[in-house]
Amino acid sequence: MKNILVVITTAFTSAGGLTTVMMNYYRMMNKEEVKIDFASTNNPPQMLLDEIHASGSEYYQLPDRKNVLAYFFALKQLCRGYDAIHVHANSATAVIELQAAMWAGIKIRIIHNHNSRCRHNILSRLFLLLYRCSFTQAIACSNEAGEWLYGREGFIILRNAINSKRFKFDEVKRLTMRSDFGINDDEIVIGHVGKFVEAKNHSFLIEVFAKYHALQPKSKLLLIGDGELRHLVEAAIDKNKVNDCVILAGLRSDIPELLQAMDIFLFPSIYEGMPLSMVEAQASGLPCIISDAVTKMVNIGEDVIQLPLSKGADYWAEYLGNIKYELSRQERCERNFKLITKAGYNIETEAENLMKIYNNDI
Repeated sequence: MKNILVVITTAFTSAGGLTTVMMNYYRMMNKEEVKIDFASTNNPPQMLLDEIHASGSEYYQLPDRKNVLAYFFALKQLCRGYDAIHVHANSATAVIELQAAMWAGIKIRIIHNHNSRCRHNILSRLFLLLYRCSFTQAIACSNEAGEWLYGREGFIILRNAINSKRFKFDEVKRLTMRSDFGINDDEIVIGHVGKFVEAKNHSFLIEVFAKYHALQPKSKLLLIGDGELRHLVEAAIDKNKVNDCVILAGLRSDIPELLQAMDIFLFPSIYEGMPLSMVEAQASGLPCIISDAVTKMVNIGEDVIQLPLSKGADYWAEYLGNIKYELSRQERCERNFKLITKAGYNIETEAENLMKIYNNDI
């Protein structure tokens, strides 16, 4: 049995993108062939800890990553005894984790990049050369994410795969969830799932909704997530005077059910790698209006429209108002289930590919 240490450089939380991706894979891995433990810097939700402990895995809380020396040596010490390290990250600053593993003598060092840009580009570039010398296997969630950090070759694409069956359309769940939020049957719900961070472009999203709401008063905006820029999100809501029709649902683990309550998925990100929430939205049969900054690899179904951010909020709002449905929600969901499987976003298949990487067979 191989012992793998998975390190998540953001936070190990039920609502985090990196955690969700890894847990999707973890649930499909053969626990008799591989033992996977996790490490990050936060105190995770008890529900998440209970799940991994029930499967025989451990979670280790590391010092704050900003305290680089304490973090580095704690991780170096933890790495001893593992056959491989799998680091989930968004920039070349993951050289810290890779070097800690090297110093600990780990021979299989896997880096897994989930973004095509970061907030600290200069720092990332400074570390890039050492970073590229520190891993033995590179994984990316998309071509754009891979080329940004690794160059044009030398990496494997491992898709942000999902269990599509969890997102199957259910009218009863839809009505229940909408009732819980006080949403009327005749109201159109624009939805978004994502952290309150710069990349997600919430200020623009809220401006678009405000203009759409002026055209379609029977509408609500459902925002799933939280984060460091919550104050700016709340300020944008106040500025656009849409306080009565925006629902801040916070961090949630019941994403499949929440997507049922929505009618349109709005995703105007400034940059992305391969957003898991976009795959999930399509699996649930939602039409998706997204920015052209998001990788085209995300266009799995037939209801994804990419718009330039440069066109402005009025253009986006008008486009939202002109969406037409040729198929029912149920029919779109069934069609997208087949397309998602065909495109390789089936978690069972991709989990097998990750297992091959762990076994050094790729």
